[in-house]
Amino acid sequence: MQSLTIVAVVAAISGYFLFRTTTRINRTITPGAHAESGSSDVAWVYTPDQKSRLAGHRRSLDPNQNGWRAEALSEAAEERIKTVAKLWTKLDSIDLDQVRPLIADDFHCSVLRPSDLEEVYRDTSISIFRPVGGLDDFASDRFHALTGVAAALRDLAQPLSQASRRRAKVKTVAIEDAKSAFTTVHLLEASGQTAGGTVEQHARWSCEWTSKPGEAPKLRSIRLTDYEEVVANTPHKTWFTDCTEAVVGHNPTFRAQLAYGLNHWLARIESNHGMYVFAEYGIALGDVNGDGLDDVYVCQPAGLPNRLLVQNMDGTVTDRSESAGVDWLDHTSSALLVDLDNDGDQDLILALAYHLLLMGNNSRGQFQLQAKVSLVDRHVQSLSAVDYDADGDLDLYITVGFADEEARANEDRSPFVYYDANEGGANALLRNDSSSDKWQFEDVTREVGLDVRNRRHSLAASWEDYDNDGDQDLYVANDYGQNCLYRNDSGEFVEIAASAGVVDFGSGMSVSWSDYDRDGHMDLHVGNMFSSAGSRITRQDAFQGDASPATREIFTRFAKGNTLFHNLSDGTFRDVGSEAAVEMGRWAWSSIFADLNNDGWDDLVVANGYLTTEDTGDL
Repeated sequence: MQSLTIVAVVAAISGYFLFRTTTRINRTITPGAHAESGSSDVAWVYTPDQKSRLAGHRRSLDPNQNGWRAEALSEAAEERIKTVAKLWTKLDSIDLDQVRPLIADDFHCSVLRPSDLEEVYRDTSISIFRPVGGLDDFASDRFHALTGVAAALRDLAQPLSQASRRRAKVKTVAIEDAKSAFTTVHLLEASGQTAGGTVEQHARWSCEWTSKPGEAPKLRSIRLTDYEEVVANTPHKTWFTDCTEAVVGHNPTFRAQLAYGLNHWLARIESNHGMYVFAEYGIALGDVNGDGLDDVYVCQPAGLPNRLLVQNMDGTVTDRSESAGVDWLDHTSSALLVDLDNDGDQDLILALAYHLLLMGNNSRGQFQLQAKVSLVDRHVQSLSAVDYDADGDLDLYITVGFADEEARANEDRSPFVYYDANEGGANALLRNDSSSDKWQFEDVTREVGLDVRNRRHSLAASWEDYDNDGDQDLYVANDYGQNCLYRNDSGEFVEIAASAGVVDFGSGMSVSWSDYDRDGHMDLHVGNMFSSAGSRITRQDAFQGDASPATREIFTRFAKGNTLFHNLSDGTFRDVGSEAAVEMGRWAWSSIFADLNNDGWDDLVVANGYLTTEDTGDL
């Protein structure tokens, strides 16, 4: 006999529902016996009302019953393409019986790897190949029936024929449903390790499927619509090598704290310190002690001390946080090392929950608090410094995520609109009015015209003289709503994103400027979110059926990915992200232009990903 307390949790897309059965039941659990949940050691007990609700929620999640038939077809198609992709990486053991049930009798496909590839880029470590003259010449069908699948895949996987550690990944980005057939678009990536290095293949397939009532879909055709191949020239030579432990590992703080992830500390530090999982913590680079070497300041979650890592002549770093007076325990979302008082050394600005701390440097890497700027709203996302008014000292601009509900309780605030929000925290421009004996920064946001469209949950901002008129203009990337471009007219700002052609919807998370084509005019890259599910769903009739076509297009744009705006030199820009092949940067948090290989051309680095936890097997 065993006494149990039963708790059942059911999650639905439309919300979360918690059903608690506090009745303690006594029953004998027979080893190997399965209750309704499928568990052999726990008996789940549901009331009739709970059973009815569970059944309803299961139906609501079933795309065949909730108006999302296309998603059911998409899922089925992706599983079948994944099966085909596995053959891509197992050329030595292609088993056509695996795919026979998936292939229609009239199957046909184009070439999946063009034979005429040209090298479009080469350096000492990698080569990049693309089809000569595009893909128009490869639209015709070359392979047919079941044997055609094997032949096409062998052609495709030829660069991986001698590779080990082969793998393939699939994302479904579009689906169009019809009565007797439907089409899907898939992004495919394959890679493998060869004796000469690493090979990567990137392809886009447009696929047609049968769609007969009561039958699983079968693959009728594949057409290649995009292809790129990347080859590492040597197996061991790469642009970057992880040297974290060699540089930092000798510090006790590395083993005691920095080597662990956020999940580790969330389980060990009391919640009243303010540590939480959905937060971002920045870093700052600067020479704090004047020795000509860049040092690193690391922001930390609340309850953990921020770290100042000072670089040594041998390339290692030493933790000087405590002796420098900068080991703050407060939640610190952003930091900046710049010279605020024009004395030739790098001062430190920290963004805490409700304050900016301005700390002066004594030129030896030791800091003293000089001023504290109070903030109305919380969650500072980014800090930037600029002499916007050309008076010879640096001013500060902050972007803020959320409005403080208590402080703004009496305001007549706009309602939240996902694609056009204007009720978030207010970004602020702080003018440097400091004297020799007192640091002082004045909020001049409204005075200079930066209060326009200024509460869109902004995540990043970057300054650049994009129009070459001698003053610094400002681009702001917003999480919920169109981004903003503020043109600087001698210290007064005008928001011109629409007329300049840089309106961008995409949960903007980073901004970087560069004259990437070296034509003398600065271009703009915005890091956004790419979502294969979002790309599919926002194009379907069942999505936002009452919304206008323009609104639906905005939602589709949110899932597209990164944007590259080319400066046309007349005050306007053109989106060239697709043709420059920079859109699919996955869930892009940050991006920056930098000449990584010293060839005189700026490259683009995009940091991406999402929360990672230990896999417990539980949702």
